[in-house]
Amino acid sequence: MTKRVLIGLLVLLAVVSFYTLGTGFSFFYRLLFVILAILAVGYGWAWINLRGIEVQMRRLATRGQVGGYLDGEMRIINRNRLPKSWLEVTEVSDLPGYAGGRAVALVRDQSRAWRVATYLTRRGLFQIGQVQVTSQDPFGLFKLSRRFLEPQPYIVLPDTEPLPDLDPRFANLPSDSRVNRRSDHITPDSSTVREYSHGDSFRRIHWPYTARMNTLMVKEFDMGISAEAWVMLDMQRGSHVSPPPVPLNSGEDDGGDSTEELGVTVAASLVSRLLDMSMPVGLATDGDNTHILRPDSSPSQVGRLMEALAVVRAQGNLTLERFIYDLRPQLSRFNTLTVITSSRRTEWIPTLGVLRRQGVNVAVVYIDADSFDGRNESQAPLDFLLANEVPTYVVRRGQSINEALGSSLNPPVPHSGEEVSGSISGEAPEPAAEALPVSPPPMGGAVSDRGEVTA
Repeated sequence: MTKRVLIGLLVLLAVVSFYTLGTGFSFFYRLLFVILAILAVGYGWAWINLRGIEVQMRRLATRGQVGGYLDGEMRIINRNRLPKSWLEVTEVSDLPGYAGGRAVALVRDQSRAWRVATYLTRRGLFQIGQVQVTSQDPFGLFKLSRRFLEPQPYIVLPDTEPLPDLDPRFANLPSDSRVNRRSDHITPDSSTVREYSHGDSFRRIHWPYTARMNTLMVKEFDMGISAEAWVMLDMQRGSHVSPPPVPLNSGEDDGGDSTEELGVTVAASLVSRLLDMSMPVGLATDGDNTHILRPDSSPSQVGRLMEALAVVRAQGNLTLERFIYDLRPQLSRFNTLTVITSSRRTEWIPTLGVLRRQGVNVAVVYIDADSFDGRNESQAPLDFLLANEVPTYVVRRGQSINEALGSSLNPPVPHSGEEVSGSISGEAPEPAAEALPVSPPPMGGAVSDRGEVTA
């Protein structure tokens, strides 16, 4: 019952009661009794309609992903002898875009079931599963509600984009032309061969090449993909912007269009791609809650990282440079760090130089905030990054993430002690007179898994 209807009924009862007691006319007595009977029958009808009802909800999964559907089946059963009519069944949920509800009427021991499917548009942790049944009397005076079942958590993972053209420098991935770093231990990746020296382990001998050269030849190994990859997502409150609001009558939803959501999508896509390559991947975010998950390559790692990205919000107060310094003790020369940010400040860039001197491979994925709010203030950090020779990838609003991460704005510069060589697969590489830097693909191109540049 709405507030307006309640006030109207109270005023009507007061007026009829006043004339009934003041005049004593039988007409007003009958009118008063009819009004009271209607109120009693209406309330009793709505109350009884909610008794003897059983509600069942079955869900196919406990989590989904943006772009998918939340599927389930809802069933309502009448366990009472009396028929049920004017019942409205809806699921109570804070899931954006959820619109589930149906009006049903049931006879004795009848059940009704229907499929519920909701398109997932936002990442996050939501509550689903609680069902509200609303009953209304035939006169439309009373509307009573009753809730069934307990709410259950449901997590929506962020959207991801396939990255088949990902630049190999994100993890020093193996290819026909790559930057190798020698390792004193035996690893799955061998980089070159040389003649046997006294003290070399027999396990290093390359037997096919030994037979060809008629002398003992041993393999040399590099780190390959045994290094650990870190993905750092900057979620400081002041680093993110949103585009101008869309008019209410435009029919568009811009809730997921911001540097925050684009940054999360980039991080999720990069994490998914690196884990597909069996890379140990870790995640660090500094939003409303700080998440630092150590690198791991187990099958369950992708679920942990995606769940952390699903709930993080750009409400952090820690500056990016402070967060990088806090993560520094967990990084080593065997790590790669990819920083994803849209910050227009430049104070955080010198901290990357500290990590590079420590031997950490650093790259930056810069979310262009100018493409969201139209301001021209993002060029300063880009110029600073290029001046410091930090591999930088720019992602703009509406741009393909695969295209943006396929090539950087600056050419790769090998560290001291590194050389460019080919991987061996049964044959020795051609000897090289000196180490040469790896040339980047042209802008708009991509690097295949074999190191070829495609347009």
